[in-house]
Amino acid sequence: MARPAPAPPLLLIGRLDGRLLGSPARDIWLARARVKAAATVAGIAGVPVDTAALLDWICSRTPPPRHSEGLNDPLSIAALMHFLLLADDSSDPVARASLNVLRTLLDDRAQAEMWGGDDLVRFGQTFREARKRLCVPYPSPTLLSVAERLLAVHKELEISPKEGRSVTTIDGRTLHVDPRSFGTVWLLACMLPSALAAAGFTLQHIPSFVWLPKFLSSGPAELAEELEAALGRTAALGLTELDRLERIVATLPSDLGVTRRSKLPTLMRLEASYPGLRVPAIARLLGISPQGAAKLAAQARSAVTVRY
Repeated sequence: MARPAPAPPLLLIGRLDGRLLGSPARDIWLARARVKAAATVAGIAGVPVDTAALLDWICSRTPPPRHSEGLNDPLSIAALMHFLLLADDSSDPVARASLNVLRTLLDDRAQAEMWGGDDLVRFGQTFREARKRLCVPYPSPTLLSVAERLLAVHKELEISPKEGRSVTTIDGRTLHVDPRSFGTVWLLACMLPSALAAAGFTLQHIPSFVWLPKFLSSGPAELAEELEAALGRTAALGLTELDRLERIVATLPSDLGVTRRSKLPTLMRLEASYPGLRVPAIARLLGISPQGAAKLAAQARSAVTVRY
């Protein structure tokens, strides 16, 4: 029997966009999508890292990935994560609450200052300028419109490899920065979900929509075609993940034998988003004592086990 033809990319994108709005697993999906988005953007930036390593860092099990491997990376993973989360500017309450949970687990600004302070100086102004241009209304809700804006902003902000760049720090000092660290495609990738939403191409900020080619060398039409294919693939994977997470949510115990004020149901959803949370993180997220967090964690893990 012949396999059915795959759905067109635009249809897959629309399906994911629509289903997410009413999904009972939306908060969990968004949490996992942000981790996967960080891995995607890191690959574009030339600092490949997997989601397991990122999750270990987010849950305070390890320092940032790659920081102690003696690698000549163009930037710190901590700075990259900070810029990615800074670009996540959704006003939707569920999305904001999900983002706040992640930023409670991981103080991205403090981590970036600790592990990638120089990168905040190098890329901060470029990020702000790109956001001004990419996250404002577009002439039409099409990928071609987004591609044209991306290429225009990239041309304005990309730095010639033959030149250095002077940047001014917050205290007024002027620094001359090595130009080898100034590829900016990854920064644009951080803001692509917001650009798609600003253009009206999607109804919401979808964190996993961060794919861009490492080198923006094609024209607008070619880039729009590449984006359509890549976002279609991402949407197909996102729909599969959403199906799986909705099944997980449906199997979470509904009768836990606790009062309405119990934080156990909340913790079980947090565990589904970030498996293996440590007791200090649970206490911080739920605003309870470490002893209470330990007891609650034991209850949650005896009720259900969810794998990332």
